[in-house]
This record gives sequence, C-alpha cells and structure tokens, in this order.
Amino acid sequence: MRPFLLTERDLDILASLAQVRYLTVQHLQWLHWHARWRAHERAAREAGTINRMPKKAYERAAAMAERGLLVSIHRAADRATLSFRRLPNCLSLTQSGAELLAHERGLNVEELWYDERASRAAQTLEHSLGIGAFYAALRAELTYRDRALHGWAGDHVLCTDYDSVVVASVGHPLPIIPDGTFVLDDTRYFVEIDRGTTRTEQWRKKALAYEAYGRDPRLAARYGASRFVILVVAPTTGRVTTIARIVAAVHGGVTDSYRFLTQERVHPLSIRRRWQRITHVTLAPSGRAGDQALPSVTFSDDVLWTPQPGEQRV
Repeated sequence: MRPFLLTERDLDILASLAQVRYLTVQHLQWLHWHARWRAHERAAREAGTINRMPKKAYERAAAMAERGLLVSIHRAADRATLSFRRLPNCLSLTQSGAELLAHERGLNVEELWYDERASRAAQTLEHSLGIGAFYAALRAELTYRDRALHGWAGDHVLCTDYDSVVVASVGHPLPIIPDGTFVLDDTRYFVEIDRGTTRTEQWRKKALAYEAYGRDPRLAARYGASRFVILVVAPTTGRVTTIARIVAAVHGGVTDSYRFLTQERVHPLSIRRRWQRITHVTLAPSGRAGDQALPSVTFSDDVLWTPQPGEQRV
C-alpha cells in the first residue's frame, strides 16, 4: 500500500458524502476540483470529447477506499436500446470514514450518516444518487459564483422528523418529506427527484400535500418560510409534462410554486439556467376520464437565480 497523507480536501470529500450519502467520482470532481474540472470540461466540449479530468479525483477516492474510509458500490448495468453500458460506481462513507471526519472536524459521529447504517436496494440507491447529483451540481455552480449553499438537508435527515397534512379528498395524513431542501436568495426550495416510477395518483397526492402545506402555519415554524418553490427533476421531457399537468389539475390552473428540469440537465453548467415553469394552462373539457382529463400546459424558460452584480456570469 502506497503512503497516504490525509488532506483537508480529503476531509471535505468525506463531509460531502456525510451530507448526501452517495456520489460518483464525477460529482467529486465538480465539488472539490471545480476550477480545474470546469476548465477541462469547456476544452473537452470544444474538442467534442469527454472530460475525465482531473484524474486526481479517481486517485484520492481509490486511496480512501483502499484504507476503508469510503466504499465503492457497483451499480447495475444500464440497458440501452442496442447495448449495455456499465454505470460508474458510486461512493459512500464508511463508519471508519465517519469516525475520522468526526474526530478531525469536531463533529458528533452519531449525527453522521454512513453506509453501514443503510438498508440498500437498487432502486433506492439510484434515487439517493440522483439526490446526490443534484446537490453536487448545485453546490458546484454556486461555488463557481462565490456563493454558498445554505440550509441543505437531504431526505435521510428530513424523514426523521416531518409534518403531515390532511387533505379532505384523500382522507388520511400526507407526509411532507421532500428529497432535499435548501435556501437561496431568501427563498425556501423543496427538491423532488422523479425517476419515472412514481404513479400518477402518488404525484396527485404529493401536489395536494404541498398545496395544503403552503397554507399551514407549521411551514414557518419548521422552515422559517411563508412560501416555497418545488424543484422537480424528471428523466424526460414527457415525464416533466405529465407531472406538470397533474400539478396544474390540482391547482386548477397556473401556479408559480413549481420549476421543472430534465435529469440530463442536472449538471453544473446547466442547473442554474435550464429550468421551466408553467405559464399557461388549458383545462380539459368536462366529462373526460383518465389522463385525457388532465389539462394541457405550456412552459417558458426560467433560471434558478439571476447573477448578482460582481457575480460570475459565464
């Protein structure tokens, strides 16, 4: 085993995994080699190639895994139309890594999440990795613009203590457990990562719950906010449209409480500026049943935030 000297960057990597549980090496490049990664990414795009730099991220992740601080988890192969492709491994914090991080940063290890505490299924893993990808892309873009990500909490934290609302048309309490939450420019955001497996009825209940929560005094008590915006990430434009139609049906027209993004745009170079919001709703004629009863929606492009004076704008 080669000599290994723990660095502050290594501890930052452990801290990132304690925040969101699962990340790939590419996500670590975004977060912890962001300046070098961005320069190589632009050069690769201009050349029409794939950016695999900086390779140091692979070396550090491998070294920490070799010493038991991280665990590298194999993911199931992704089947395309004509071929199979191997998905990159994801990384997770081990108990040893959590204990080292707690010792070096003065944290309580009992408050840190690590892999040995997980009961993992393939579908749950991919959903959690989707949350990690969102966190990494957003934080990397904010870092590039000399801004911080405030108030982040993931679903593994939010599910331990949450509010529930009662909606008359449902008849049982509906939990408010987003996949993530954060504050940006005094706005509270809730993140919903959709992998295309949530049924239409589940999305209807989720939209009803959020609509009711917006009028609930517990929103201010728990999150210090009087309103919120829900950021929905879905795998395809078709799926985005389906979810938006459900949301429009629940609200009976246009709502400014939602923004939508396709999964491929969860990337530092597009996560700020490639969002869509509902700007027009055409309600379906009465008497229709099923999916046809959902309204049609029209989107317009939107940004998550507008660069402030002095902020990087590229």
